[in-house]
Amino acid sequence: MDISEAVMTEHASFDPETRVSKLRGAFDREVLTNAILVEGEEVEGVIPRKELLGSHHDPGEKLRSIVRSPPRVSRTEDVRETARLMVESELKLLPVYEGTQFYGVITDHAILDLVLEHLDALSVEDVFTRDLISVKPDDTLGRVINVLRENDISRVPVIEETEAIGLISVFDLVEFIVRKMDRNRSGAPDGFDGHGGAGSSPGFRSNRSFGERVGESARMLDLPARDVMSTPVRTVAPETPLDEAVAEILGTEYSSLVAINSNGTPIGIMTTTDVLRALTVDEESHMDIQVFGVEHLEGNLTRTDIASRIERIDQKYQDMDILEANVVFHEHQERQRGTPLLLVTVRLFTDQGRFVGSAEEYGARPAFKEAAAVAEGNALEDKSRKHPGERRNRSSSQAKKLLSWWRTAE
Repeated sequence: MDISEAVMTEHASFDPETRVSKLRGAFDREVLTNAILVEGEEVEGVIPRKELLGSHHDPGEKLRSIVRSPPRVSRTEDVRETARLMVESELKLLPVYEGTQFYGVITDHAILDLVLEHLDALSVEDVFTRDLISVKPDDTLGRVINVLRENDISRVPVIEETEAIGLISVFDLVEFIVRKMDRNRSGAPDGFDGHGGAGSSPGFRSNRSFGERVGESARMLDLPARDVMSTPVRTVAPETPLDEAVAEILGTEYSSLVAINSNGTPIGIMTTTDVLRALTVDEESHMDIQVFGVEHLEGNLTRTDIASRIERIDQKYQDMDILEANVVFHEHQERQRGTPLLLVTVRLFTDQGRFVGSAEEYGARPAFKEAAAVAEGNALEDKSRKHPGERRNRSSSQAKKLLSWWRTAE
């Protein structure tokens, strides 16, 4: 099955010289998860909404400076390969080409809509993430942002005792921050006039000092999560057919459902990324190894190198099986002789629990080497400790289900 029927030729695009504040305003006004930058007939790149929370960006900064280079896909690319590229690049919008000519875009929702009728062979239980990360209603906005950053996720449920009472997504945070700064301005600071950008008149001035704006930002970070969360929370039972759950996501502005048990207690979350990941399963896969931030890989470190290292860890311990591994590369601004400082996180989801290792080094290979060693050490020293749940505890029968529907679809 190829993606040709799901490609969209109409999409929101921005000039690379546009200011960051203008994009924030667009994310606030429209239901956008990604911005695509187009200069003339060339695609400059893609900016996901969560990039605006990844680090501080000056409102006057140009979009060109924060753009991410997305993988290119052909108009007739296979659905599974497109889903894999989305998962690994952590982008839910990719540019599509007809030969060398930019043709349109493909989104996660478009892919899921394309395969929807074939998802009835699966249930939510086959794909949802069991290792639920959450925050409390009284946790500060600053803590919420840190949770999203540290775990590299785009949304987090708000749990009060054993009940999910809200959900906070990157969309909620960007919308809240833009609205708050717009409401509280007294003579808008540069980048936040009524048009979402710098003042248009030559004599435009901000009536507030930089220190006052910093103070306002600090106060905003102290606000409780309950002031920002979206309600009500959309929930789903694990036994729900996957096509029904995905249809609910496609029919709303939500991109996730909180999984609950028979008592109504949250036990996990299902996102569009979880479903996309399920689409990438093939008959030769015996272990899921996902690499995020592949654009940071260098010539001396490949996906094959990463897979080999993870497999060596798996083979080393006979009483532990790695079910899935996630490797995340995140680039900092610091450089040493042109080589960027990278934060690499290796997450091992095993039948003995979840083990994580992180490391910061200049260059992808040394950073990955150290992070993998830390994760392996944690698994060796802490195998007696069980985490709340594995990301996916897939039986062989479930794996066969994941493959059988593809044979029906193709």
